Amino acid sequence: MKAASVIKRPVARVLLFDEQGRILLLFDPDPVRGAYWYPPGGRIEPGESPEQAARRELFEEMGLDVPHLGPVVLRRRARFMYGGQRLDQDEWHLLGRVESPTIIRGREGDSEAAAVTAHRWWSLSELRASREQFFPEGLAGIVERLQAEGFPSTTSG
Repeated sequence: MKAASVIKRPVARVLLFDEQGRILLLFDPDPVRGAYWYPPGGRIEPGESPEQAARRELFEEMGLDVPHLGPVVLRRRARFMYGGQRLDQDEWHLLGRVESPTIIRGREGDSEAAAVTAHRWWSLSELRASREQFFPEGLAGIVERLQAEGFPSTTSG
């Protein structure tokens, strides 16, 4: 059997917090790797900045218009199998804040519609106490660091 080719792609994700300091995560019941929670986002299209891609993805997936995102608070390279494809992602994680968010289902036929339906706002204590799997790895520590440093005043919702 021929090995799957590697798909390299840049990805923008949003560490999106509400006014209570909870982070928004989407759920993927992946039967191969096991179920996990992850921040919203997706592929950076040609000509887009990470912020433009992240804003577009939030709107397409969840109906959220977040006018200001940033700064980039985490860069990482993620390599994994998903849906029979080998992915090699250069990920940009931007910080975002929203007040009283209303999540709506994204575009009809969007490949992540099921994941968007299963979303949850997580507090730091819930992340720490949970036995669920989260990506990026070490998410609770990342959230703790961001909360301890305080959110930059340039982000709003």
